[in-house]
Amino acid sequence: MKKCYDLRTSLTPFIPEKALDEVVIFLQKYPIHLGLMAPRSRVFGDYRAPQKIGEFHKITVNGDLNTYAFLITFLHEYAHLLVFVNDGPRAQAHGNEWKTYFRRLLQQFIHLEIFPDDICLALQNYMKKVPASTASDPQLMRVLERYNVRKRSENEMTVEQLPPKARFKYNDDLFEKGERLRKNFTCVRLSDGAKFRFNPVAKVTYHTAELPFL
Repeated sequence: MKKCYDLRTSLTPFIPEKALDEVVIFLQKYPIHLGLMAPRSRVFGDYRAPQKIGEFHKITVNGDLNTYAFLITFLHEYAHLLVFVNDGPRAQAHGNEWKTYFRRLLQQFIHLEIFPDDICLALQNYMKKVPASTASDPQLMRVLERYNVRKRSENEMTVEQLPPKARFKYNDDLFEKGERLRKNFTCVRLSDGAKFRFNPVAKVTYHTAELPFL
């Protein structure tokens, strides 16, 4: 019982209180190492399957996520674990098996009334297609953003919030905001003119310093 209590206590800052008991059960069902990671710009979480007998399943989640985003990311990665355990290592990473498990996990926690109404609605829309990344659904990302406790820096904003042709930093590179094509913005990296597609809710740093003419 002490082990269960310690695990529950360790998870308390990261998981919604109503979800703690269920998540503890999930973590105790399989040998899992759950790790907290520093913020990663391209991924919120990761799953690594055991490479040999006796090794743990490894799940990592970015430690800066709010509790609802943390739970959704954990369930995303736990669905990968279920695919590996039940369908084997050759199953497609974000194929139909993964989508089925992830939908079931999300529905389980929606029925437990874990999420606020606005997140529930966004998740219901998200589950219609279940893209490979939560960040691929801008509406869900916007709703989750409302529950962030960490204050943004003055110049931190999403790409869609930037004015036209604004310059911004992302992963230490400097970009200029371009036009929106369907869902994403096409932006130019100023160092070499290469074009990149940016999710509208990708977080970047608005670059306000005076720059030499390029």
